[in-house]
Amino acid sequence: MIETRTNWEDSGFDCEHCGGEILLRTDHETGLPDRKCYQCRACSCQWSLDGELERVGSGEYCRAAARRRQETASFDVGDVIDWTNRLSKSLWILLAIIAGALLLRFGGGVVLRLVLPLLLAGVSVYLVVRYGRREGWW
Repeated sequence: MIETRTNWEDSGFDCEHCGGEILLRTDHETGLPDRKCYQCRACSCQWSLDGELERVGSGEYCRAAARRRQETASFDVGDVIDWTNRLSKSLWILLAIIAGALLLRFGGGVVLRLVLPLLLAGVSVYLVVRYGRREGWW
C-alpha cells in the first residue's frame, strides 16, 4: 500500500509576490525519496530549494511577478557552472593539453609566468562561486 503525507515547516521567508508566509513542504511517499520545496501559504507559488520558481500561483500579482523576474533575468555565473559541468572530463583534459602546447609553442615560458597567476585566480573564483551557490550565499 502506498502512503503519502506532507509535512509543513516555517521557512522564515516571506513571499516575493504577495507577502504571505512561505513554508518548507516535504512530501513523503512510500518507496520514493522525499520531495522538498518552498510553498507560499497565501498564493501557493512553489520554489525549489535553490530559489528557482517551480510553479506560479493563481493570483494576478504572481503571474506579473514571474513575468518581471523572467524579463530581468540576466547572465548568471551559475549558467557558466552548469555549462562546465556538462563537458566531459576527457574533453577538459584534451583542451588543457592543446592550450598548454599552444602556450609553449607561441609564448614560451614567459607567457606561463603571466598566465599561471590568472589561471589560478580564475580557478579560485570558480571554486568560491560554486561553494557559495552550494551553501546558498547567492
